[in-house]
Amino acid sequence: MNVSGKRILITGGTSGVGDALARALVDAGARVVTCGRRSDPGVPEVPDTANGFTVPPQPARQAVVADLAVPGEAARVVRLAAGQLGGLDVVVANAGVQHLDSLTGGPSPELLDRVGQEIAVNFRSVVELAAASWPHLAAAGGPASFVAVTSGLAYAPKRSAPVYCATKAAVHTLVQSLRYQAQADTPSVRVQEVVLPLVDTAMTADREGAVRKLSAAEAAAAIARGIERGRPLVPIGASRALLALLRVHPPIAHRILRDG
Repeated sequence: MNVSGKRILITGGTSGVGDALARALVDAGARVVTCGRRSDPGVPEVPDTANGFTVPPQPARQAVVADLAVPGEAARVVRLAAGQLGGLDVVVANAGVQHLDSLTGGPSPELLDRVGQEIAVNFRSVVELAAASWPHLAAAGGPASFVAVTSGLAYAPKRSAPVYCATKAAVHTLVQSLRYQAQADTPSVRVQEVVLPLVDTAMTADREGAVRKLSAAEAAAAIARGIERGRPLVPIGASRALLALLRVHPPIAHRILRDG
């Protein structure tokens, strides 16, 4: 898929990988709407009245402020993005939150709030995003893509973030089922999973791994290439080695990630 001229929605686009990906796709000629929990300085916001009849020219990048932990917000983002862009060719489910929590010390209101946010943003909103965006992708008039961003931790979890790892594993399974449904019902819509390694973002500011962190720009460039090539599985950076190691010697791979 040549992304030039494509209409693309990216969740979690205010900072980190999502912001870098939006920049890369705009540079490649795409029209992009991002969403995040706060306003993005310098990026105009999509009006609540967006309905597909906006007279061009429009800015190449626009934004919607939304908290995807709130039920219905992902569907609202899709409605506004599709209305402003006149449809959707690519949807990237990139938003995510990670909390380092132990579940072995008993519950607390704060713990349950954090767990609920992780499940809502990392998994439930992806389900809602897929359901809301599929009619637009199926009507795109050509190849379209639903892209879910997971992590090497979906395949080999770490001790310190059990819920985050579980939600990414759930998205991995969701993507497989969505791919089966798309092949049967909407063959023009490709379903892709991007598997990220440790990336240098605000989420990972105080964390180190077995290999150097990938920069957000490097990760974004690799995701953009993956969208263009259309491959179902897009492992990036060190995640390629991880998936290979899981095939030949799973215990070593799990041991490496366990305390990551």
